[in-house]
Amino acid sequence: MSAGTRRARQSGTASLELVIVAPFLLALLMLIIAFGRYAQTENLIDQAARDAARAATAQNERAKVEPIVQGVVSDSMVDAPPSCRSSAQAEPPQLTSGAFRVPDPNNPDAIESVTVTVTCSLDLRDLAALPLQTVEISRSFTSPLDRYRGYQ
Repeated sequence: MSAGTRRARQSGTASLELVIVAPFLLALLMLIIAFGRYAQTENLIDQAARDAARAATAQNERAKVEPIVQGVVSDSMVDAPPSCRSSAQAEPPQLTSGAFRVPDPNNPDAIESVTVTVTCSLDLRDLAALPLQTVEISRSFTSPLDRYRGYQ
């Protein structure tokens, strides 16, 4: 067998190996992109819940809490993927029973708080190489109310 024939067979083998391995590499790349998009969106949802809960505890009136929470969540989702941005919503904030009332001076250990839960649907179907679907992401954050501030 001559050296030229051997090289031709080896170059054909390399092309065949590339054809076999390329789809797996492409699928792996798409999977890495999907995990990255999920992690980024999860972080944005978590930050939106934190920001909304903290903004809620800065209010002096119970009635102002829900509009503030909704506004902060919509502002926080500007950098989210389009599917999540359009589906992001905050559930009604959960307030402890004494939240936004004058604290009981006989119970200094009582801690009132606001809990905000934010959810969105992240669509991963645009990563065509993988059979991925829409993923629901939900995060909650609880922020305590300052006991020694003004209440109305």
